[in-house]
Amino acid sequence: MNRNTQVLSVSLPPEVYKKIEQLSRVERKTKSQLIRDMIDEYSVSQFKKEWAEVRKIGEKVRKKYNFKTEDELFEYIHGD
Repeated sequence: MNRNTQVLSVSLPPEVYKKIEQLSRVERKTKSQLIRDMIDEYSVSQFKKEWAEVRKIGEKVRKKYNFKTEDELFEYIHGD
């Protein structure tokens, strides 16, 4: 039978392992599910950080070219 998962072995300090055990009990999740959820949350957090950086760049461009609306930006990009 094929597994739909793979095993990952990691070393953690005892206090981190205890925290994971505590959280898994409180959340009523397996340690594996808790770690998967943490990775999902981290991925969302990273996406938000990256998007914030894109927005900063966009704001700089908007100020540089004095765009007031998205239509002005669209016209500039597409030359309409």
